[in-house]
Amino acid sequence: MELRHLEAFVAVVEHKGFRRAAEHLYLSQPAVSARIRELELTLGTPVFDRGHQSVVLTAAGESLLGPAQLMLDAARSARRSVQLTASSGDVTLAIMPGGALEMTRPLLVELARRFPRVGFHYRSLGMHQWHPRILEEVDLLITREPYPAADTVMTVLLSEPVGVGVPSSFEESDAAVLSLQQVAARAMVRMADSVPREIVTHWSLTSLTNGWEVERRGPAADGPLETRDRVESGFGMAVAPASVSRLYGQGAYRFVPLEGVADSRVVLVSAVDSSTDLIRAIHREAADVVARLSPLVLGGGSAAVDEVVSAAMQL
Repeated sequence: MELRHLEAFVAVVEHKGFRRAAEHLYLSQPAVSARIRELELTLGTPVFDRGHQSVVLTAAGESLLGPAQLMLDAARSARRSVQLTASSGDVTLAIMPGGALEMTRPLLVELARRFPRVGFHYRSLGMHQWHPRILEEVDLLITREPYPAADTVMTVLLSEPVGVGVPSSFEESDAAVLSLQQVAARAMVRMADSVPREIVTHWSLTSLTNGWEVERRGPAADGPLETRDRVESGFGMAVAPASVSRLYGQGAYRFVPLEGVADSRVVLVSAVDSSTDLIRAIHREAADVVARLSPLVLGGGSAAVDEVVSAAMQL
């Protein structure tokens, strides 16, 4: 019994027929049928019931399906590991604050493990360092909206609700959800002039409500921690993604989702014109890591990763 036999068998099951399995495998239908016959000769028993119009597994086929899928997964994983181990080079990966940092740490640790010959150089960016052409300075960026103004390749790491940070002293702090109309009546925390206009515009009620102007109060804030402090002090509300509450919310800070507002996405992004085979491989592996490590928890043990995540937490 060879992997090509198992590959044909699983393809017939998953694609519900010999013709579609052949198209998936880029083989002729007779070639797929021949592989199934060879498999049955090796096993000494049929794996499909030929008396039905549709694909029906025999008892032997049912018992084979699970182990066959595991064997194919193991073979693909081994092949991918060999290919990734051969990848080499240096990559600069930057991280913007306010992302889902529970995800960032295990993602970076696992990427470093999967690419042992790649030198990852981590860079922590403050909000004031963002600009539309940031991808000219780094190979990869973990960020959320607004995205750099360039042709980009994106891998979504997380999608989560958008809401407002509310002082516990406000009556709205106990609400399950708030409308834009309710929030527009309240003052918002002032943002520092050093924060790029694109970020201020995106994370504001003015952007979400097509131009409503709101009152802004308090000392200017230039990052999530300062914003939390201003909210806790009662100067006003602040638009934020749900993860900000988990990372920075404490004491008098409450997070309340906004009704009818699109989710915010954390992404791994690179410029199209710098998308080498290595960068594309990192995108693919990042998607696989996120799928496998959900739900994610803090972990690691890499000094480089711990340093950049700790720095980002302070921004």
